[in-house]
Order: sequence, then C-alpha cells, then structure tokens
Amino acid sequence: MIKNRSALSGETVATTQSAPDGRTALRPDAPARRSRPQRADVVVIGAGVAGLVAAVILARRGVDTLVLECASRARVESRPRAGLLGPGAVDVLERNGLADGLRAEGAPHHNCEFRHRRQAFIVEYARHAGGRHHVVYPQQKLVAGLVAAYLASGGVIEFDATDVTLDALTSDHPTVSFVAADGQRRTVESRFIAGCDGHHGVSRRSIPEGALRNTRQHGSPWAWLAVLAAVAPSTDKIIYGISPRGFAGHMLRDHRTSRFYLQVEAATDAADWPSERIWEELHTRLAVDADWKLAEGPLLEPPNVITMDSLFYEPMRFGRLLLAGDASRRVPPAAAKGAGLAIADGETLALAVAAALHNSDERPLDAYSEACQARAWLAQEASTKLLQMVNVELSDSFARRLQDVRLDRLRTSPVAAAEFAEQYLSPV
Repeated sequence: MIKNRSALSGETVATTQSAPDGRTALRPDAPARRSRPQRADVVVIGAGVAGLVAAVILARRGVDTLVLECASRARVESRPRAGLLGPGAVDVLERNGLADGLRAEGAPHHNCEFRHRRQAFIVEYARHAGGRHHVVYPQQKLVAGLVAAYLASGGVIEFDATDVTLDALTSDHPTVSFVAADGQRRTVESRFIAGCDGHHGVSRRSIPEGALRNTRQHGSPWAWLAVLAAVAPSTDKIIYGISPRGFAGHMLRDHRTSRFYLQVEAATDAADWPSERIWEELHTRLAVDADWKLAEGPLLEPPNVITMDSLFYEPMRFGRLLLAGDASRRVPPAAAKGAGLAIADGETLALAVAAALHNSDERPLDAYSEACQARAWLAQEASTKLLQMVNVELSDSFARRLQDVRLDRLRTSPVAAAEFAEQYLSPV
C-alpha cells in the first residue's frame, strides 16, 4: 500500500482511487476506517476550475488544503461546461504546470466565422492580435486533469459532501461543517475558506446581508437556448449566425461533441424545444448560400435557457472567506470568458492566501477583490459588445439596421476587426 502523509491531519492515510460510482475510495488494501482531517489551513468549497486551480497551487506550496464537492467524482469529471480558453487562462495553466492535457489534446483556434444575410465572412482575430489565440479544450477534461494533479499533490477531496455550513468567518479560525458521503457530519477548522461553488452555492449566501454590494444589469428580453449534441462539428471554427429569426451559434468542443446556442425569449420553457424543433431552427439560422451542411446528432443533455443578466458582487472577500469565479459574478456567455475568469481567480486567490500564511503578508489579500473584478469587468465589456452585435430585438427595425452596420463594419474594416480581436482575447 502506498501511503501519504496528510498535511491536513498530520496522520498517515491511504492513497485513494476512483470507485465505480465515482466517489473517492480507499484502495482495497487500505484499512476499513480512515482518519479524516479536523483542521486545514484552507477549505475550498467547490471542485470546479476556480477551486481546483487554487487548491493545486496551494497544495504544491505546502499549504494544508481540503476540497469539498457536492457531486460525485464521476459527475465532476464528466459534466459538460465551457470549451474555449483564452491566452490569459492558458498562461495561468502553463506557469503552474497544469497544461499537460491542454497541450496534448487542445486545438488552437485563430479565426471565427460570422453569417449574415446568408453570407459567411471570417474574422482572423489572431492575426490582428499578434498571434494570440484561443484553445478549444472541453472543460470536463480540464477538471479531470486538475483533480488528478491535486490528489497527486497530496490534497484531499470530499466528494458527495452535502449540507455545507460556514461559520465564524470574521475570526482567525473559521469553520466548515458538512455531511460526508458516509452520512457523518464533520467539522473542519481552517485559516481561510475559498468559496468557489458558483452562483447558487453556499459560500456567498453565508455572507451577512448588506456586507456585499451588487451591481446588476438585467439582460434583454432574449436569452440563449444551450444545446450539447453528440455530433462532430460541421465547422473548424466557431460560427456566429445572424438571421431574421435571431442568433444561432455553433461552438466547438471536441471531434465528437458540439455546442449550439439559439436566441429565444427569456421566458422560454426549454421543454417547449424538442430536438426536432432545435435542429430545424439551427438549419434555418445557420444557412448560407454556399455548399455547407449542418450535421445532426442526439442531444447529450436536456436544453437549458441561459439569460443574459449580468451581476457583480463586491468585495470578493468577507473576513476569512474569499469568493472566486461564478460565486462572485455572472457574466453572459457570449464571449466565453467564464472559465478563463475562474482559472485566473483561482491563481490570484491561491497566491494571496499563500503570502498571508507563509509571509504574514496580507497586502495581496487586500488587493484580491479589486484585481479579480477589474479583470471581470473587462470580460463583461467584451461580452456586452458581442451581444450587441448578434442578439437584438427582432421586431425593432432600428436595432436591426444598427446590427447590419456593425456586422458590415466588422467584415470590411481592419480597424473594427482589430477592436474585435482585442476584446475577444482580453483579459483571459
């Protein structure tokens, strides 16, 4: 039996492996019972990209960490999310030794295609940005790699952790209690808590009302119906289709999977969109007067409606709790910035906490929220600009004519293409 010294509890524990149901399990030759940590320097709530990036960086710097995740390991490593990473996010992964999978399987993406008046035109945004480009890499593969890297660093993940509660956030030793997969409630005393559990997670909701200010922009009466299909892409570049019936997007994931978006009314019930209707609308909105055909495939999950609301919570720190990723904001998915922001937040959080723990230097903690939200507001601007170009009120002739002007300018003006490239790639 391979044994690791748990930095969390100071006790010897068995190396873990993935059980058939996706939970983290002891190896067969391990003792029936395992010592569980009661103290950790940092408890990370959520095993998404923000939480895992932070956890790996901290663990590799000798910081005792515990990650709590409400889902099983199988679910965490398979649930579909974003698939496009900008150069800033890739840089974070590279400099922290977390880009092996991305280098092996990621596909560089340099150009995107717009379809307008049944004509297609290409924006070579990487050429206008000095070669900087995106990488197409399914987020579930990134997450699986981060889980493996964190466990290899000696970290501990409690999958299937439920009923999580946070307490004493303004003290020097905040606590986290949860019900573990074995049904037992456990309490962990920590130095810091990283709230990386998304918009609907417990972390932000544990902050007293009035302690955070929020800035909200209600989106248009339109939303996007998101669809993931088991079909090879019908394109080698992202397609933004603009038609009289509204926007349609063909996004890339891998050679077997494609993501699609359809502009719908914000009040739309996804149940009203069976697969036949979805494919019919995609064929209509993505049609061009050229030899091109959209391939169809079975849907991998029920479609869901994504509203275009934006929401920022500030500051991203309350006492010893630091928020990261979607726990602190909602940015519309138009410019595909969510995963990149989460990755960058995870690194910034980890470095700030490590400085406080190792060097008693809390200046990075004091600057944490401003640094992350400044980056996020740039992403919000990019998302807003792209939405204004592709997502307008269909019955508003004035808005439709402005949309025509914006798209024609993007097609014909190198200056407009350079402006698009700068925002499309910035900040992550």
